[in-house]
Amino acid sequence: MPAAKTVIAERFFDEGGGMQLVIHAPFGSRINKAWGLALRKRFCRAFNFELQAAATENGLNISLGEQHSFPLGDVFRFLTAATARPVLEQAALASPLFRTRWRWAATRALALLRFRGGKKVPLPVTRILSDDLLASVFPDVAACQENIQGDIQIPDHPLIHEVMKDVLTEAMDFEGFERVLRALERGEIRAVAVDTPAPSVFAHEILNANPYAYLDDAPLEERRARAVSLRRTLPESVLEEVGRLDPAAIAQVASDAWPDVRDADELDDALQTLVVLPARFAPLGLDPVSTTWGGFSRPTSSDRFIPG
Repeated sequence: MPAAKTVIAERFFDEGGGMQLVIHAPFGSRINKAWGLALRKRFCRAFNFELQAAATENGLNISLGEQHSFPLGDVFRFLTAATARPVLEQAALASPLFRTRWRWAATRALALLRFRGGKKVPLPVTRILSDDLLASVFPDVAACQENIQGDIQIPDHPLIHEVMKDVLTEAMDFEGFERVLRALERGEIRAVAVDTPAPSVFAHEILNANPYAYLDDAPLEERRARAVSLRRTLPESVLEEVGRLDPAAIAQVASDAWPDVRDADELDDALQTLVVLPARFAPLGLDPVSTTWGGFSRPTSSDRFIPG
């Protein structure tokens, strides 16, 4: 069971032949986002592949391919507290999170105008102006990455400092992530690695995470995590009950939908609305004034319905 003192790495195959790595870490989304971005960057440098990743309150997910083979227990040694910050900074620069925080910081600093000529600047125009400003302030992050050798050098600019502070301390919790890494190194947090034939029930949440949990810009229809079949992980007794309706619930809904007729006018309205009636209310036997509510009684499961 994952807990504050127990972190579990789970790996299993998906329907596309690849693998899914899920780290169950109930440390909150801010710490797990930092862990997911930094781990994704480590995989990128080790295997030369950009991998899909997601992070939620209870864990993180890395979508692996067929060529990504390594002892699962080594995943806890890919990152250390001493080297985590530069790795996370480089990972954040290439993530959608950086540009979002950049637009926010530039707008707050009035480097981007919200209004022009008495009218609000449209959002697409704001994005264009933001990209142009970023290219002039931080050309390396907007440049063609094929021409960048090594790490991207972060310039000494107040706006960039503010953005990196927002990314590392507000959108993510780097200090908390660093404490988790130190606890793993000292053995204060137990690390468990297990290969499973099918995803555990704890992995269902991260596999079906909403788009705001994604750490890359791949769209929903292209997520490798959605290639995992979860129905095969349920027991047969549960699968037999999937889609089955409760007869008591059906009877309750039918009873609630049956009209309460109190006078002749409401009876007329009900007859104009209903398209079927129980067989015992056939026209020859209908006596709308013989009982307190127009001769009708609530239908039972044995009633036959005929067109009204």
